[in-house]
Amino acid sequence: MADLRPMPVQDPHIHLRQAGRSLAECEFLLRRFSGERAVPDLIAQARHHCDQAEQLPHEDAGTLAILRAVASTFALRHVALSDVRCDFDDDDGTLLNGLGKYDAKGVSRPFTEEAVRSAEAALATDPYDALMPLYLGHALTWAGDQDGAIAAYQEALRRAPDDRCARSALSSLRASPPRGSRSRMSHPRHAFALLRSAYWINNNEWEDAFVLFASTADVRTHLAGYLADEDLEDEGAEPALHIHRPGRPVATYDLEDTDWTGIPLKPPLPPGRPLRLHSRVCFPHH
Repeated sequence: MADLRPMPVQDPHIHLRQAGRSLAECEFLLRRFSGERAVPDLIAQARHHCDQAEQLPHEDAGTLAILRAVASTFALRHVALSDVRCDFDDDDGTLLNGLGKYDAKGVSRPFTEEAVRSAEAALATDPYDALMPLYLGHALTWAGDQDGAIAAYQEALRRAPDDRCARSALSSLRASPPRGSRSRMSHPRHAFALLRSAYWINNNEWEDAFVLFASTADVRTHLAGYLADEDLEDEGAEPALHIHRPGRPVATYDLEDTDWTGIPLKPPLPPGRPLRLHSRVCFPHH
């Protein structure tokens, strides 16, 4: 007798989400452990999923370009940290002309060129988010293009005046930041929920987590498991929810509030799209 049970519906955006998931893990390892051995495999996984997503006509080309640029930047960052043994992070950027001054064998050159190309290609895909100009600034700094790096970091600060990394990088390059003020307005293009929380990564340290959600229903489902885990409680780091809707101020809720659960988020953040918020790279929930 034929099996008449309905076939499970596969997520049509599975490859973009999987690429974002691999890059989110990669970002954590680079930020916490520098030259982690798992990073190259995670980058390869992300690129594989980008290749698969590119074959699908309905996928967002802008998100693909951004994910590829993030993968290229992480690859450069990894080789600079693990092979060249130089500083390269999202706290204060990297070293001016690290490629020429410290990489005698030129092992980072192809990674540098790819990181610059991919960041330039992705820069215009979202004219508001600060991630791509920041990562272009990192790659150009490492390449020794001081003027180009300054312009990129200044653009990052125009988009996110409170980004500590872009400001620190400009200071290292002896350049002035553009004039601007911090804004509590939402992202101008996409609607999303940002959950800010914390969890222990070992017995002595806890990690701030910033996770993006495309709907408040997804947040509620996630929180059902989150709040049940007593290990996630820590001193003074109460979880908070930030709701971004274009044209409106950012709305912040603590998790005891209940009136945020039905807020519509339109137009939603594209699947897999990372954003630069609170001086961190934030990835969608997976």
